Amino acid sequence: MRTSVGIADLDEAAQHWREHGWVLVDGLVPTADIDHAVEELWDLYPRPEEFHSGDPALRERFIGRSYDQGHKFPETKPEGAAFRPEQFLGHILFPYTSHRLNRLQVHADVVRFARTAMGIDDIRIYQARIWGKYTGVANYEQPFHQDRNHNVVPDRLEAGWWNLEGFLYLSDVDDGVAPTELAGGPADATRPYDGPPDGDRNSAAGVRGSFLAYRPDVWHRGVDLTRPGGSRFLMSASFKPGGADWIGYDNVQPVSNGPLWSKFAASCTPDELSLFGAPLPGHPYWTPELVDALEDRYRGIDASPWRDALS
Repeated sequence: MRTSVGIADLDEAAQHWREHGWVLVDGLVPTADIDHAVEELWDLYPRPEEFHSGDPALRERFIGRSYDQGHKFPETKPEGAAFRPEQFLGHILFPYTSHRLNRLQVHADVVRFARTAMGIDDIRIYQARIWGKYTGVANYEQPFHQDRNHNVVPDRLEAGWWNLEGFLYLSDVDDGVAPTELAGGPADATRPYDGPPDGDRNSAAGVRGSFLAYRPDVWHRGVDLTRPGGSRFLMSASFKPGGADWIGYDNVQPVSNGPLWSKFAASCTPDELSLFGAPLPGHPYWTPELVDALEDRYRGIDASPWRDALS
């Protein structure tokens, strides 16, 4: 297995993703932006040194905040590669109690890369969550797999149709703290699910602010955290073409009347809100009355772009 070398140039990284199905974009988001947001990460998760202190209350806090604690898989042996329910502890869904982390979810550099790689401007965020892991919580070793559970129909593996899955590194992810492992390149479009290809195994180790992007046809797996006192935190940011209703995972509609989303939405530009499906200014959906209602619903939003675009 080899450790992947990240690509910093945006266009080169996008081309690598299109040709090989995955890429590690080295330092895509500035470290200062990551560190500013991560100051509030510890309102969601125990600090690693505290979690590993042995206080059982912190473990219970970690489990209690986890969205995916209900994952059900068949009983497995404690060793070896398998899907285990405790691997999926540590998921917290967007919007978060941290406004800084909410803003990081739509960071301009990540969105710009997704549009460049996918080759389209009209895209949607369809998966948004943070995943925290600590050494010793679980055996995180997984078998190689493809993410077929993002699409209700077979994936169309062609430009203009593919979706981009991504992990933004909130912490340094190096050997010992579970960098994702990827197998070879993308699958053949006509036979995408035959099994992982022979050849190189790549470890996607990278510094915080890096972005691992891959397509659903790429074989990958989670690996175990082996470093004593270790931890790893990622922000999922996955994108699909606008109108691709057959692709999905998370959605914000159930919480769109709550205070966390409302504060976030009020801070957004029209382009940022469009990532969640909101019609852009100039769309026939908008009337003067609806623009007034938008201002009333999201107090403090700059509604002038919608108002100025009314015909």
